[in-house]
Amino acid sequence: MTHVNTIVIPDSFTPIEIATQAVVACEAVVVVVSDNTEVGSVLDNICEFLGFGVEIVPTDIPVGPMLRRHRPMAVIAELEGRGQDGCHVMMQVADHDPGLPILMLTGNEPGLVGAVDAVEELWNLTGVTKSRVLPEIGHLVEFLFRAGRRGDCMHMMPV
Repeated sequence: MTHVNTIVIPDSFTPIEIATQAVVACEAVVVVVSDNTEVGSVLDNICEFLGFGVEIVPTDIPVGPMLRRHRPMAVIAELEGRGQDGCHVMMQVADHDPGLPILMLTGNEPGLVGAVDAVEELWNLTGVTKSRVLPEIGHLVEFLFRAGRRGDCMHMMPV
C-alpha cells in the first residue's frame, strides 16, 4: 500500500485523469432581465446552489451588451418590463443567438402571450419557454439543465 497525506490507497487502485479544461461555447451564467427583486433573489439563490453565475439586468439597461459580454447559457426575462419589455429582450437574444434558451415570464395577460409567439416566429427563436410565473424549482432546474447541456457549459447531472 502507498500512503499519501495519510490517505491509504490500495495497490490495486488505478487513478484516472479527468479533463478539467473543456472548450465551452458559453459561460455557466444565467442573465435575468427583471426589475422584480424577489425574482432576482430566488434565481440568484438557485443558480448559486447549482454552481451557475447570475447576472441580474434591470430592464432600463440594454441586454444586448450583457449577452455579448457573458455569452450566457440562458436568459430569464419578464414580459412586462418597465424599460425594455420581454419582446425587446427576445429580439436582442435573436441577434445574439436565436437558439439560446429563454424562459419568458408572461404574467396573466393572455394577449401578451400572442405577442411573444409572434416575436418567436418572426425572429426564428427556437429556445423559448413560456411560463405565467416563475416555475416550481424542479421545472426551473430542468430548464437550466437543458440550457447548460445545449451550451456545453454543463457541470451538473440530472437527479
